[in-house]
Amino acid sequence: MVLSQENTSDINAKVNSMVEIIPAGNLLEPISESFFSFIKRSLFELSNLKFALTSFVVNNLRRRYRRSVLGFAWSLLNPLTTMIIMTTVFSIIFHNNPKEFGIYIFTGILPWTFMLDSITGGSLSLVDAEGFLKKVYIPKLFFPLVVVSTEAVNFVLSLSSLMILGLILGMPIGLSLLSLPFALAILYVFNFGAALFLAISTVYFRDLTHITRQLLQAVFYLVPICYPLNAVPPKFLVLFKINPFYYFINLFRIIIYQGQFPQPKDWLVPSVIAVLALILGFLLLKRTEKDIIFRL
Repeated sequence: MVLSQENTSDINAKVNSMVEIIPAGNLLEPISESFFSFIKRSLFELSNLKFALTSFVVNNLRRRYRRSVLGFAWSLLNPLTTMIIMTTVFSIIFHNNPKEFGIYIFTGILPWTFMLDSITGGSLSLVDAEGFLKKVYIPKLFFPLVVVSTEAVNFVLSLSSLMILGLILGMPIGLSLLSLPFALAILYVFNFGAALFLAISTVYFRDLTHITRQLLQAVFYLVPICYPLNAVPPKFLVLFKINPFYYFINLFRIIIYQGQFPQPKDWLVPSVIAVLALILGFLLLKRTEKDIIFRL
């Protein structure tokens, strides 16, 4: 999310008009406040910002495609172009049917893009929001949430549009698609937890966002997106099993590509990873909440 100074005045006015004033007592964290009380307080503060959240997400989407001839179509063309290139190259390498392999890549590249954009964009969310944080009280977790919510909307719209392409390519349609919202919710929680943790960490170590981007580019090749998992030698499979991103990609792949309802273990592992990421994010926020504003 880019919060340019030229848009500060109009968006700041919206925040002031939408945010329900929080009593001053709520801004002071009690010394004996427990972790669960902190989460409860944070969620209560966020509930007062639900309209501001919608406004920020809409403004982010508008700014992203402002003055663009194709507009939102770019959110479809980017993954579509990537899918076509990967399908052409890797279907030849692995001797797979291009149509079937295109669906395979499609079900991996979209959730990966959602994770990549949420985490890398979220890592800069607090730094980019310095102007807002120093002018009006807004919960720190609001800005990572804006980034992840923006990418979630983009993901849903892209997924819906490219599902049509999947139907053309022969993608099976079944009741398993009813479980997609639950998979999206789990991935959303994970992205938010990771974005929150990295956003706070980047305030203290500005190079972290560049390191994160490079690491994710390397991790991309350890996720079976552009090649089938059975092409990996058995002795290297452990590298995939310890990769948390693999389980989220696998969840969407089971639902869309295989057309099946995931087994309980397929839900359990990514759910645990998502909850752990969220807990780590909140733990770091609780520890640094009062110090962040002085580090910006």
